[in-house]
Amino acid sequence: MQTNHQIFIQSKNKVTTVNTKKLMLKDLIDIVAVPEIKQQIENINYPLKDNVNQDHHIISMLNIIESIGRVYPGCNTTIIGESNILVKNIGNVEKKDTYKLLRVGVICFLLFIGSITAIINFHSDVNMREAHGTIYKIITGEENERPLLLQIPYSIGIGVGMAVFFNHIFRKKINQEPSPLEVEIYSYQQSLDEYIINNNEERNRRDKDG
Repeated sequence: MQTNHQIFIQSKNKVTTVNTKKLMLKDLIDIVAVPEIKQQIENINYPLKDNVNQDHHIISMLNIIESIGRVYPGCNTTIIGESNILVKNIGNVEKKDTYKLLRVGVICFLLFIGSITAIINFHSDVNMREAHGTIYKIITGEENERPLLLQIPYSIGIGVGMAVFFNHIFRKKINQEPSPLEVEIYSYQQSLDEYIINNNEERNRRDKDG
């Protein structure tokens, strides 16, 4: 089929699958073209090699253009954005992750111990007990070795402050802004994806060079 239509495609950057052997192009890219051509391109199958045994696939946008070119040999295809698509197969991850709950429990326990140790050390270093006693004396004019009137609200405030800082109370978000933890996880995930793509490109170059 000969056509001179202009087609714009944009990578979806990251796609998740579950042990599938092929994807359609609409799963991998966003397409701008005249409606009838767009619909046909969206339904072009893109096979994945050995997806059952691989956790990641890197698909070059050049391969996508090649697939489109086989259907529309005369089309003008323009790439917008990233030049690769990372396809993650979560089927293998879920199957291998038998001890996920146990691992999460151990990590939570270690984080809990680490957190309370850090808080205890901080309060010991700054002598918070004496500081509370001094504040209590300034406010009430009386000396009190255990100013619970300050210590109890202060202890509750630490917990509330942590919940506000991380923007979560159990599964509910306090507001729509991402928490610092979510930002860190996002940054980590982006770095991990970049590493996988760059590492794959380097391995392909080594394979070509022999």
